[in-house]
Amino acid sequence: MKRWALAWLAAGLMAAAPGAATAAANADINAAANAAVITATNAATNAAAIAAASAVPIAAANAGLAPASASAAVPRLPAFTALDGTAIAPARLAGKTTVVAFFSSTCPFCMNEAPKLQKLYRENRQVLNVVSVNIEAGDPAQASKTVAWVRRYGLTHPVTVDYRAFEAVLGKPKGIPALYVFDRHGTLTRSEIGEMLDEDFDDIAREARKP
Repeated sequence: MKRWALAWLAAGLMAAAPGAATAAANADINAAANAAVITATNAATNAAAIAAASAVPIAAANAGLAPASASAAVPRLPAFTALDGTAIAPARLAGKTTVVAFFSSTCPFCMNEAPKLQKLYRENRQVLNVVSVNIEAGDPAQASKTVAWVRRYGLTHPVTVDYRAFEAVLGKPKGIPALYVFDRHGTLTRSEIGEMLDEDFDDIAREARKP
């Protein structure tokens, strides 16, 4: 081959080389872009599939759940007999907040609380009932001891030794004194164990006075 032909061939190859390199680079870029799109698409598809699969058992589990309050029995005020023999039905206490206080005639904390309960009743009787319940129902002497308790603290609200009627709906208290607050519809809304402070009774009075 002539030298000029060899030179022409070499020049042609050199001219073609940049175009080939550019084409190869573009091919690599396109391949990388396509791979990224495929990866993103697969990730989105997998995420959607996982979410859909997870939703089925969660929805099924939630479908079988009922609100906690739906099956729980809410204690309500029972009928009882006061110390003077008066039968008191829940309807007689309806329309007002009712505070039920369990006490024992030998409990020092109950002794501290008795005048506070009477004060609560005296100052709020238009909107609030108070019932004191002696828990020592098994002692035949409790009737006379309870009468003495009423006189000692000048109690004018209902007092009873009919503890079993309240135990049937409230259960045995974990301590004494124990206090239960029923709303104006006769539904239990609050319970406390231990001696109540003055501010606790103030809070009860405020709640009872709300419209």
